[in-house]
Amino acid sequence: MKYLAAIPVICALSILAGCSQSPQKLIATANKYNANHQYKEASILYQKAILKDKKNAEAYYREGLNRLDDHDPVNAVKYLRRAIDLNPKNIDAETKLAEIYLTAYASNPSHFKQLLPNIKRLTKEILANDPNSFDGIRLEAFLALADENLDEALKDFARANEIKPHSQDLVGWYAEALVRAKKPEQAKNLIKDMLAHDKTWSPGYDFLFLQYSREKDQKDAEAVLREHMANDPHSAGAIVALSNYLLAQNRFDEAQGVIERVLSDKKSFPQARMLMGNFYVRARKYNQALQQYQAGASENPKDALGYRERVVQVELRNGQRDQAMELAKKLVQENADNVPVNEMYASLLMSTGKRADVDTAVGNLQKLVQKHASDPVLHLDLAHGYFSLNKHDQSQGEALEAIQQELKRHVPRQQVLIPARIIAARVYEDEGQHTKALRLTDLVLHVQSGNPDARLIRDRAWLATGQANQAEADLESLLKKYPGMNEAHIALGQLYASEKQFDKAAAEYRTAWKATPPDFRGFLGLQTVKVLEGKGAEAVEALQQLVEKKPKQLQLRYQLANFEAQTGIQSMHANPAQGKKLLQEASGNYKEILKTTANSAEIWLRLGMLQRALGQYDASLASFEQAGSADPHNAQAFLNRGLLLDRLGKKKEAEAAYGKVLGIDPQNTIALNNLAFIDAEQNSNLDQAQSYAEKAKQRAPNNPGISDTLGYVYYRKNLNAEALQLFQQIVKQEPTNPTYRLHLAMALLKKGDKQDAKAQAEKALKSATESQQQKQIQAFVSQIG
Repeated sequence: MKYLAAIPVICALSILAGCSQSPQKLIATANKYNANHQYKEASILYQKAILKDKKNAEAYYREGLNRLDDHDPVNAVKYLRRAIDLNPKNIDAETKLAEIYLTAYASNPSHFKQLLPNIKRLTKEILANDPNSFDGIRLEAFLALADENLDEALKDFARANEIKPHSQDLVGWYAEALVRAKKPEQAKNLIKDMLAHDKTWSPGYDFLFLQYSREKDQKDAEAVLREHMANDPHSAGAIVALSNYLLAQNRFDEAQGVIERVLSDKKSFPQARMLMGNFYVRARKYNQALQQYQAGASENPKDALGYRERVVQVELRNGQRDQAMELAKKLVQENADNVPVNEMYASLLMSTGKRADVDTAVGNLQKLVQKHASDPVLHLDLAHGYFSLNKHDQSQGEALEAIQQELKRHVPRQQVLIPARIIAARVYEDEGQHTKALRLTDLVLHVQSGNPDARLIRDRAWLATGQANQAEADLESLLKKYPGMNEAHIALGQLYASEKQFDKAAAEYRTAWKATPPDFRGFLGLQTVKVLEGKGAEAVEALQQLVEKKPKQLQLRYQLANFEAQTGIQSMHANPAQGKKLLQEASGNYKEILKTTANSAEIWLRLGMLQRALGQYDASLASFEQAGSADPHNAQAFLNRGLLLDRLGKKKEAEAAYGKVLGIDPQNTIALNNLAFIDAEQNSNLDQAQSYAEKAKQRAPNNPGISDTLGYVYYRKNLNAEALQLFQQIVKQEPTNPTYRLHLAMALLKKGDKQDAKAQAEKALKSATESQQQKQIQAFVSQIG
């Protein structure tokens, strides 16, 4: 008997495995699972039907619908496409596919613009099969809206509404189109007719409330909310909407009376305590909100975590940060794998601004991202954390990953896309990748045209790409609306300074410096203006006073050294002694900083440049070497070392330094050019020299020095016609440069034109100021005879 009793179980398992069922039976069983909202189980059976019959259009169609029901439109698309391929007459499949495309397009028109032709094709096929198809005509109306053809859209909406009146898939869109066409009364009448048909249709009440509010008809707006609550007394949305409205009208007692209805019917409103707590938060009655959330956690143990999260948020609003932090930490310890709780705690840690807290938050987020790599919000949070730590490359990487993961969603959330795009755009702009920054800010501003952060990044990119007029106008407009935006004051100050509008620049910098808290960049801007006005000594003195007050603040000493260096170089011609003194003081300050931050490649690099300017060549070379050791990826350290070695005639060592530069930055124009010239001078590696010189020429086509190098390589390779052409061109550009004249003379002599060669050499001799160069030219003239 036990054996016989087991038979039905085995058969059931066999049926589930589909070992003996036909595709039609598998589909029928899967349909039942789908009807019971068991989408994963249904999917297994639809897949088995497809494996048995790979041309079964019904299986693909049903799996497409099943994926849609399971909120997976991305995978639904491929099944619906295949269903249509196998059965072109499946109008519902075409309709569902077109709707998916249309939803995606509506969420981000610029990103999904390529879907429009597909929507049009599907709509055309639907109408070809049935010219009076409700779905086909409705889709045509949406397409007309996308093409901004409002009249045609209204005609199609009206026709579709006649075919199938009171459709929730149509009426709301139709009413919005009527409003856009400035026919608000028709729109309201359409919605009222719909509500007479379905008194619980919430979007209809929302539409009427919004429309009456736009018309400043508060009486009818309130009446709509009350009607909604009366017609659908078990709707939490209706009760919350009316209570919010009354609260906004400063009618707290009435609002409280409305929202308290949920407490008397906890069967209809199992989240009554949450609704009440949220109401008190909106009313800024935080103690009462806490009481509701704490009661909710006690009454509903299964939902206790959600209530306790709200307690954290209320304590924060109530200024009790320590209690909020302690509770958030406890929640994380008790719910280590809960992503929202971890996100909340990470945000709290980062908000303290303390390096240790931000490090902890980033560490926690890194672990979460490894477990939940497809969660765009986690990537965005991590991007914020990295940015706070000034790890901008990592921040940008996480922001871009957040964007990529978010765009995979059926309807991407702008609250994720916008901040992620702003972070990525800011880093691109800081790196000088202006085109990429502009592309991302354009996407943000398409959705939020007034977003101040995106506008500022765009303005900076405009400034960098020569669009100063646009940037200036927008920055001025931005500051009228956001006068406390220091970043914009600094950017506008820099723009005014570049235009030599020093008074206006100083005013912008002064505003930032006097802000609460003061923005130190404003102070530095004021000193920069002094330097530009020829008052560098005043700027240096102002910074010296700050350093004397706070001698241990390395950032102040660093800025003092920068201004001493800048002013010293500026003074070298008019007052060499004063200029040298300032350069020496700057050098001393950089050395003082290096006592604490010995591994700063930037400080070693700046020190090396100063030592070079002071003629301290051995010390300069040593500083550049230290910069390269501190940061082996710092191309500027090796480049500056190579330039000085080159200048000192140490060609082999210079070649090695330039080679390291190209190992870090293969497109470095200066290293390519100088290596090519050294090879040409030594008459060796000429093929490599030509390759390097041509690359440099591509990157800087109008630079005469690079053209001269390429010409000299051609000369050495006996490509004399090409060399002559380049030399003649650059001598026209810079007729007083003796090197260019000499090289032209050499090419003319190789051509056999002794007379012109001698004439060019004599002109070069007149322009030459260095004795070594004069001797070189004289030797060449003697060679001509």
